[in-house]
Amino acid sequence: MMTPMKPLLWEWHFNLLIMLLAMGLVYLYYRLAGYKHRQNNIIFCIALSLFLLTECSPLHFLGMHCYFSAHMIAHVILLLVCGPLLVMSLPAGSGTHQTVAAMSGFIRKHSWLAWCSGVAVMWFWHIPAVFDASFVHMGSWLSPVPLLHGGSMLLAGVIFSWPLFGPDKKLHIHPLSGVLYLFTACVSCSLLGLLITFAPLTTYHHYVSNTMKMGSTNPWHITQATDQQVAGLIMWVPCCFVYLTGCLYLLQRWFAESPAQTETVSIHLHTPVIHD
Repeated sequence: MMTPMKPLLWEWHFNLLIMLLAMGLVYLYYRLAGYKHRQNNIIFCIALSLFLLTECSPLHFLGMHCYFSAHMIAHVILLLVCGPLLVMSLPAGSGTHQTVAAMSGFIRKHSWLAWCSGVAVMWFWHIPAVFDASFVHMGSWLSPVPLLHGGSMLLAGVIFSWPLFGPDKKLHIHPLSGVLYLFTACVSCSLLGLLITFAPLTTYHHYVSNTMKMGSTNPWHITQATDQQVAGLIMWVPCCFVYLTGCLYLLQRWFAESPAQTETVSIHLHTPVIHD
């Protein structure tokens, strides 16, 4: 006899390693901030809250047992929302920690590595064999799988967004380079989204086997075909919207900076040279 599902709002999952990671992030952030109250604290709190909601709330349960689309929403939040927010929350200025400053310098010189980290991690977790294997023992409160999965997505989001939003603005990549950086990432996500949208239903076995074993894991009665197509569209449309919004922001910043640079050049050109 099939066991009835609990109300969805009761489906919270607390993995010990995820909670330890969250506590580690709190300690690391406030150490970098010098244990002082800063304006960026609220951004950090939002990023951490979103991370915990993604990994512990009913969204996690839906993505683990019911819907590919819910799992994809979690990926987008971790990589494209939590990661950039964590970077933007880092303290800036002359008191910036040496480790943060060193990382900013390294990523500025090797921004292609940051791009590859964000794109490669997203593609890696959607390789069908890896995708299906990632659900093994994920429900255990001591399983390392949620830490590897959620932690890698979060870290990739941090590294990917660092060249654009790092604490040292002098080490940001040029706005036009940033537009190319985001646009090519958008193309990559679009390609992955298209592949998922039009892939055969047997490509990702996890949700097929769950549907066959437990019909109760489909609380909203969404067909598997629709669910997979929605998952691909989430990877395709919202992700590109985020990337293109970033492109518009960088273009606006470039146009805002250009007049000041032009004025500076004009002053240098018209300054008379006095010879002895």
